[in-house]
Amino acid sequence: MDMKKLLVPIIIIAIYGCGKSDEIAPEVTVISPADNQSFTGGQTVTVKANIKDNEGIHMVHAICMDDLGSHMLHFEEHLDAKTYTLNQSFPTISGRMYTLEVEATDHEENVTKKIVVVRTN
Repeated sequence: MDMKKLLVPIIIIAIYGCGKSDEIAPEVTVISPADNQSFTGGQTVTVKANIKDNEGIHMVHAICMDDLGSHMLHFEEHLDAKTYTLNQSFPTISGRMYTLEVEATDHEENVTKKIVVVRTN
C-alpha cells in the first residue's frame, strides 16, 4: 500500500485521538476556615477541605501566606483517588491577614482553586 495514503489517516488519528477524555475539573469544598473569618492572634487555624473528582485526583496543593508575604502553610500531596480530605493547620500572629489557596488537579490537568481570606485581631 502507498505510504502517502496511510499518512493522512495516521495524522487524523494522532490529532483527534490525543484529546482530553476528562473535561470535568475537581470539586473543592473548603470546610474551614470560612472566608472573612476572624481569629485571635496566636490561635492555630485548622484548614479542612473535601476534594473529589469524577476520574481521580492527581494533586492537592494548599498554600497560606500572610499579608507580609510569609508562608504559613505550604502543603502538596500527590495521589490517585477520587476523594480526599485535606486536614492541615497554620499558626497566626495578631493584626495580620492571611490568604489561603486550596488547589486540586486531576490527571487530565483540569484545575480548581478556592481562595479564603482570614484575619487576626
